[in-house]
Amino acid sequence: MKMSEVRKKFDRTLYEIADKAAKEAMVSWLKEHDHTNIDTNETTYFDIVSTVGPELPRHLYEVEVKYSWKSDAWPDSWKELRIPHRKKRLLDKWKSECYNDLLTFVVFNHDCTKAWHVDGNTLLDCEVKEASNYKIRKGEKFFHIPVEDAYLVDMTNESSS
Repeated sequence: MKMSEVRKKFDRTLYEIADKAAKEAMVSWLKEHDHTNIDTNETTYFDIVSTVGPELPRHLYEVEVKYSWKSDAWPDSWKELRIPHRKKRLLDKWKSECYNDLLTFVVFNHDCTKAWHVDGNTLLDCEVKEASNYKIRKGEKFFHIPVEDAYLVDMTNESSS
């Protein structure tokens, strides 16, 4: 029998606020970068699906807000980005049904002006382990992505690192 995964308790109010802010920021950025057919309909899978051309793969996005990231700069002491392991279901769907499309995980700072963009393949290759702090339940697992394996993007203009 498979044990259930330890997860943070779902907070619908926080989810709705963060989801709305992240989707609005991402859609605005996508429009500035020639994306069309932008679909943000609520599903149990990808937050946003868009295209840049009829013969090109679709772009699939999963967006979230990291409210503890308060400044424009990523704190030097944070050597990795953590994405909840429960997002593995998105990787599974991508691999089984739409692997030719491009999957990107986007983690915004508190005001959605900066964001890490992480290619789906990066998550497939990174370490999965527990993370611990006072906000995380003991046993909850995360993808641990070294910041060198992600792209930090200024969502308000073109500069990125």
